[in-house]
Amino acid sequence: MTHTPLKSWIDGDTIVQVFPLSEAPLPTTVPSLFFRREQLANHASNVIYSFILTSNQLDGMLAVFHCLPGQTHWCSPPSAPFGGLMPLSGCQLSQLTFLLTCVRQWIYHKGGSQLTIKTAPSCYDPAAHELCHHSYLATGFLPNHTYSNHYIPIGSKDFRLIIEPPERRRLSKGKKFGLHVTIKQGVCDPFTEELLRECYRVHEYTPSIPMERLACFMRPNPDDYLILTNWFQARPVATAIMVRVSDNVLYHFLSGYLPEFRTLSPSLMLFEAAYEFCRDNGMGILDLGISLDHHGQEKPSLARFKKHIGAKECVKIVYEMIGPDF
Repeated sequence: MTHTPLKSWIDGDTIVQVFPLSEAPLPTTVPSLFFRREQLANHASNVIYSFILTSNQLDGMLAVFHCLPGQTHWCSPPSAPFGGLMPLSGCQLSQLTFLLTCVRQWIYHKGGSQLTIKTAPSCYDPAAHELCHHSYLATGFLPNHTYSNHYIPIGSKDFRLIIEPPERRRLSKGKKFGLHVTIKQGVCDPFTEELLRECYRVHEYTPSIPMERLACFMRPNPDDYLILTNWFQARPVATAIMVRVSDNVLYHFLSGYLPEFRTLSPSLMLFEAAYEFCRDNGMGILDLGISLDHHGQEKPSLARFKKHIGAKECVKIVYEMIGPDF
């Protein structure tokens, strides 16, 4: 395939080119799931633009930025937990600011007046987070929301040793009651989908993704999704979908439990199984995400639960550029 950019910008030896995602010369191996072509293309029916930063002095891509157009409001990513800049080794602040300046010019040229960027939690790669943060600020983007994100660093200790004593007792209680967890990889099946739908219904929550879209969302990279189910005898009582975002990060995507089993805290066993999966596979982070209720408001009780099972805090920032600054 001949990769012909829609537009190019040059600053010294640095080059930025914009392509439709389907024609972008992206590497065959991309470390982060949500930056892979097949995953991005599955998130939107509209064209996605891919901005690629290269240098004449270095081989290969230095950074990439994907965004989805709207009538006036553009976003990155189109439909995923995070997007924004993905810098690779050797990328400099000045090069990233040049890339973002080109993104702004392109969006303005296309009639856009607003760009929202959801970024990954800072714990994924603290050095890259700092680099990107300064490049966003340098090009006029402002933090619109700064969320508290919780994650569990994966260490040598067993899960039961990193959680608080009350949670440890609940974990033991569930196991003595006979609960047990199974794990499988792949696309969400109708059985799990229906269980999640029921859990959200009884708790009067709205899932972050429509249940009818869930399997489609997972299909491009099925091996990167884990479905964990907690059972009492032959009855499923709780389930969680985890995403292998990269070789180092497992992300808690969706979960739910049946309220009649609340006193047994069945979710604890799901997180224990996810933690042990990370240990067994050499992963360093179990990302529990931000703590919001179904109205999008902060939920202190959920944040406390995450702390009680060994989670630490980091930031997850949403940046925005609006109006005449374009």
